Amino acid sequence: MNNKGTNEGTEQEIKFVQRLNKNKDLSCWNDMGIIAKNHYAIRVIYKKYGELNGLKILPKADAFIAKGSIDNNYLKLKKYYLDEDDIERFDLKPVALSGISIKRPDSKKYQIMKMSPSTFYKVFKSNILASGSSIYCNKENEFNKNMDVIKAWGISLNEFLSYFNSKLNINLHSIVDPINKGNLKKIKLYSNDRIAKKINNNQKISNFIFFGIGNFEEPFTASWIYVHGKFQKNYTMPFSITTGSGRSKGVYTIVLKPKL
Repeated sequence: MNNKGTNEGTEQEIKFVQRLNKNKDLSCWNDMGIIAKNHYAIRVIYKKYGELNGLKILPKADAFIAKGSIDNNYLKLKKYYLDEDDIERFDLKPVALSGISIKRPDSKKYQIMKMSPSTFYKVFKSNILASGSSIYCNKENEFNKNMDVIKAWGISLNEFLSYFNSKLNINLHSIVDPINKGNLKKIKLYSNDRIAKKINNNQKISNFIFFGIGNFEEPFTASWIYVHGKFQKNYTMPFSITTGSGRSKGVYTIVLKPKL
């Protein structure tokens, strides 16, 4: 996907790697507890196997640190930019827990995580909350899409009605009738709240979502983050839950974004 945000994100990653390799006295090195000499920032350019995804995807880390020796003339020639191809070229050794997630300084709406039905199920063991979170509940002329929504998440109508009627103590019989707008809104709010609580209260889930732990091998988890122009240890940040931009096209996902 080549768009403005993606291109600017790539440019930011390249600039960050160049800056770290050119300036060995940056506080970033001390923050990571790494001696800058004979260590280099490497930009990730290849997809990695995601254990839970079951396929190769871009990892959490946009860059990582590797140890070795690189001729200074080569660094100058490359304008201090290094990527994964240089790992093999110079026989560099990746440093565990050095993965860095790099965000544009002006970026506020970036995705923390996007989960498809198959990934959501592997993480949460059920897609019922995802179906509730994805339900149309504002524009009544869109309610007719709700059967497709729950079908895409692998949830039957009976399962959907039974679960939410029980949890919310309501008496819902249809997810397409505009008369049920109020209850559909309750379902979406309840689902988002329960998903958020499961993430915040389950370290294994939060580690997967925010750091990529349990999904990627080292050094492709994100132990560190460069965000809003500040370098720091990565953390479980406040987030909001959305359906992503693909729902209107029949592509159903649960997306986490930083809470503004």
